[in-house]
This record gives sequence, structure tokens and C-alpha cells, in this order.
Amino acid sequence: MTLGCKLNQYDSEMVLAQFRAAGCETVENASDADLCIVNTCSVTTTAERKVRNTLRSVYRKNPKAKILVIGCTAERTPETLSGFPGVIGIVGNAEKEHILEIIKRYAESKTPVIEVGGVSQSVKWTDQVRLDGLLGRTRSFLKVQDGCSQFCTYCIVPKLRGRGRSQPISEAVDHASYLIDKGFKEIVLTGCALGTYGFDFEMSDGLTRLLVALDKIPGSHRIRLGSVEPWAVTADFLRVIADSERICPHLHIPLQSCDDSVLRRMNRRYRVADIREILDSAFRLREDWGFGSDIIVGFPGETDEQFENTRAFLYDSRISYLHVFPFSSRPGTAATKLPGFIESGLKQNRVKQLAALDAELRKRFYERHLGKSCRVLFENRYVNGLLAGHADNYLDVYIVPSPGLIGKHVEVKIEKLSTDGVEGALHEREEP
Repeated sequence: MTLGCKLNQYDSEMVLAQFRAAGCETVENASDADLCIVNTCSVTTTAERKVRNTLRSVYRKNPKAKILVIGCTAERTPETLSGFPGVIGIVGNAEKEHILEIIKRYAESKTPVIEVGGVSQSVKWTDQVRLDGLLGRTRSFLKVQDGCSQFCTYCIVPKLRGRGRSQPISEAVDHASYLIDKGFKEIVLTGCALGTYGFDFEMSDGLTRLLVALDKIPGSHRIRLGSVEPWAVTADFLRVIADSERICPHLHIPLQSCDDSVLRRMNRRYRVADIREILDSAFRLREDWGFGSDIIVGFPGETDEQFENTRAFLYDSRISYLHVFPFSSRPGTAATKLPGFIESGLKQNRVKQLAALDAELRKRFYERHLGKSCRVLFENRYVNGLLAGHADNYLDVYIVPSPGLIGKHVEVKIEKLSTDGVEGALHEREEP
């Protein structure tokens, strides 16, 4: 069971690869398992609550199974988690790369094992288990970065994932080429703080350099970026994407706030003027961008006026969608000591306002595509009987199923709006 971010999904597959290599079999249901692995998230109090509920649920479904807890909550509160029934091991973020050795130690001693804390010494990229893909046979994540050295005041992640570290460009290109040769049509770059890629190599433009190198790999694939912090989105970075036929014109940028005072208290290293310049520069280069963003509301001291500054900026922007979160105080972060605590009711009211704005922004994004054609990669996914896929800019597109479309890039003419995207018809096949 994987909770949390896309990076966790990648790490889960890395862990499973180790077990499969040892001859183990993955089963679909906890009730059929000898060992249940829960990969945890600790980014908010809600995420940790889900961890606890998941552990209880797994034990109810299969009291005889052994439970292994890994990931960020395992890193943060190992002693608490070890007290849950069925739990035989707690494994941190650095240690899960050697998970079979830990399981062997348990098998020999029959004593619960707690292996955490090594991430604090993780200062360089370590060799990764090479995966044959993730997300099915169409798309695959490619982890190129881990950890974070930015220390935003609200974020516990640097203490749970360690310092920022990057995979060398040559190794990333080699792994991407391997996945492309395996037949994957979309490679999704992921990391804990992807926008800091290369900072540990003293490359302020590391992510741009990586994209240039990946763009040279031949094939009919496309490259998509995971969440990218604003400080990485330079003029050169945008130009590389805009000029490429393989790199998707889609960026998910965690802005967190659109008020300068709040951004300063968050220790975010950009201002609203920088955000505006990113969006203006991008749309000057091409018109078909898709932009998503994460927004935190109710940060300590956020006034009604500061919240309205964020809401108004987003309303006037061409951002495509929002992920909205109420501020969650994490012990050990600087934000816990800031004055101006926002009560829960007010935070939820602000969440509702931005949720309504999210619906409006998505509708505008969908409407901009009516009557136009876009390139879509279809997956083995169906919604209300229609085949679902994503355009290069992450637009959700649905068409009547037709043989041979899954795993193909095709041109679709957009005809009408759908509940959560657009519907269209096959326009012109790009691949046989």
C-alpha cells in the first residue's frame, strides 16, 4: 500500500523489485499476503492519520500477516508505529534500498526490527535498483532526484528525506533510454525537490541541462516533468520545453501562496512578480501550456487580505488547475513557532473558496481547447465507457474506444466538454 506522492510510488516499485528478484510473488489483496508493506507519507497530519488507519485496516483483513512499515512516517515516529499489531519492521527512507537484508535479520531473530536514521547521512546519489517501469506499460516514472536542502518553514521533508542529491545526467539518460527501449511512451521525471536538480553538483541550471540531454534520445516517446519549484523555471528552461517535440508543455509548480509576505514567512525564494513573469514568458513562447499548482491556505499570520491576494492572482492567471491544502503544523519545523495561528473553520472556508476557483480554472482550460486538435497518449483506462488519455499539456481527453489506440500517440479533435475534461474524435493517427 502506497500513501503520498509520486516519489513514494517509485520507491514502492523499487522495494517490490527487490522482493520479486528474490522469488517473491505480489498478491492483490492483503488477506492473501504473508507480508504487507505500507509505504508511508508524513507531509501533513492528515497523511499520518491515513497511515495509522491503513495499518489498522491491514491487520483487520489479515491478522496473520506480518506488516512492514517504510517511508516518511516510519522515519519520523518509528517507536509509535512499532506498537501497532502485526508490525515486524520499521524501515526508513535510506534503509529501504536494502530491505531484503533487514527482513532476513527479522527472520533470524524473530524480533521486530527498527532501521531508520540513515537518511541524515545521505549526501550523495546512490545507485538505484533499475526498474522495468511503473504506471503500467505506457508511462513510467524516472527518479532523478531525492531529498531537499531548501528548508521551507512549513516542511518536514528535509528531515525525512535528507539533503538534496541528484542522479548524474549520464545515468539518467542511460536509464531513460532503457525504459524507452522497453517500449514506454512517456517518461515522467520525478524527485523530492525536482527543481533543485543539480544543485549538489553546483549547477543552478541542472534541470535545464538534464532536459537538453534527455531531449536528444531518439524515439516516439514524450518526457513529462513532475512537480517543479519556481526557482528552476528560468527563461532558458521554458525555451527548451517550448522548442521540443518530446518534452510536454506541462508544469506543476508548487506556488504555495501568491502573497509576498506569506512567501517570505514560508521561506520560499521567489515573489509574486517572479510567478507572473514565469506565466507571461511561457505563454509568449507557445499557447498550449498546462500549468498546475499547489496552494497552502491558513499559513500562520495569513490575513484575509493576503488570502485575497492569492485568490485574485490565481483568478486572473492562466493556471489550469489547483491542489489546495490547509496548513498543517509539523513538529520540528520553523512554522510551528510563528504567531498568528488560523483556526480550523477559517482554513476550511478558504479551502472551499479555492476549490470553487479550481473548478472555474479547469473549465476555462477545457474551453480553450474546443475545436482544436491535440496529441494524446491513451492508456488502458476507461471512464463511463470512454477511453481516457492525457494530451501533452495534461488535458484529460476521452474518446469512443477504437482498436489499437492504447499506448499510442494520436491526434484528437476536441468536440465538447466533459465533467472532468474534454471529449473528442480521432483526427489523425501519428503512429501506425
